[in-house]
Amino acid sequence: MSDIARIAGLGIIITVILAHLRERYPELAPQLSLAFVVGVFLLLIGPLDRVLQVFYELGQRADLSGFYLGVILRSIGIAYLTALGAQVSKDAGEEAVALVIEIAGKIMILAISIPVVVAILDTLVGLLP
Repeated sequence: MSDIARIAGLGIIITVILAHLRERYPELAPQLSLAFVVGVFLLLIGPLDRVLQVFYELGQRADLSGFYLGVILRSIGIAYLTALGAQVSKDAGEEAVALVIEIAGKIMILAISIPVVVAILDTLVGLLP
């Protein structure tokens, strides 16, 4: 709980600083914003590791193939990175770049999900008379 309080508090402070910075030094605002994002991600490495361990344990309990679990986790990672990249681009005023990042993320998720879709279709075909 204290970690999120620190992150939220720092986020509010950074937001106020960015509001003033954009008036006088607009070229520095995206850099400060990106530095904040990177710093928060570095703080989240520990909790993220715990989340991944729980996912793997749940996958083992459910006798889920490591391959399928990997696809799920990679898809989640791609979705988060896509959202981050698109939002940073939007904040910098680059709507077209943000749109391309979002489309690329969706295509990448579809591409890594193809084996899962094929396995589901094979199972369904096997169930049909």
